Amino acid sequence: MAARKNPLERRRWWDATWNPVGGCKMADSSCYYCYAPPEAAGLQTSKDVELYLGTTKYEDGRWTWNGRLTEWPPEHPGWNWPLTWRNPEPPLLGPGQSSLLWCGSMTDVFLPGRSPQTIDRIFTTVAHSRHIGLVVTKRPKQMAAYFSRQPAWWRERFWLGFSAGEQRPFDVRWKRMRPLAEQGWLVFVSLAPLIEEIILPPDFLALAKWVTCGGEQHPGKREMDLAWARSLRDQCHAATPRIPIFVKQATRGWLPPGLILREFPKV
Repeated sequence: MAARKNPLERRRWWDATWNPVGGCKMADSSCYYCYAPPEAAGLQTSKDVELYLGTTKYEDGRWTWNGRLTEWPPEHPGWNWPLTWRNPEPPLLGPGQSSLLWCGSMTDVFLPGRSPQTIDRIFTTVAHSRHIGLVVTKRPKQMAAYFSRQPAWWRERFWLGFSAGEQRPFDVRWKRMRPLAEQGWLVFVSLAPLIEEIILPPDFLALAKWVTCGGEQHPGKREMDLAWARSLRDQCHAATPRIPIFVKQATRGWLPPGLILREFPKV
């Protein structure tokens, strides 16, 4: 699969986000300074957004989740938004291509406690839209169980990602995601925040279709060594076929020229 560079050189790896559900729970140490809880806390106080009311707490000098899960009421008009939204700009994948719609940028859709009916409504809506659904999870067992039951035509409608910032969680989650890649789903990894060097194993390099990575963006700022990002770039570009890589940002300052990489899978 040939890598595809984004001519706009934007840091964003999605065209739009859609969040019909709220609340989350920490999965591992990479969640410690997640951007979503302080954003949810700000929304619930400054704009009184019902979806995020009562989902956060201030603890140990930071905003974090309290474990409460929420969702829009069944009649909320936002449930139909993916069916009517038109990207006002050329999609990241190029003119005439589908837009990339990140489903659940403020949460993990596959958290235990979400009802099967809610999960079905989210992904059935996206499958019938004109967009490609980006799904990212740290609960790959639940993701694999769900998407392995879906019809083959859904494989053109979703890119399925798992998130990890360290080697051990990567290894465990890739093992869960590998069956989806073997079934023909587009499987990718989001290595963000990248807080240690990660070596991509041969089976991942043979089956996965995309790698994204980036440094932590929060007052905590555990530093991403740029050498780790260069190593990922070199591993991806040496793979056969070559794996596209998208480097989101450094922990501080600007990315150096060799890491300004805005590559997407070819569709």
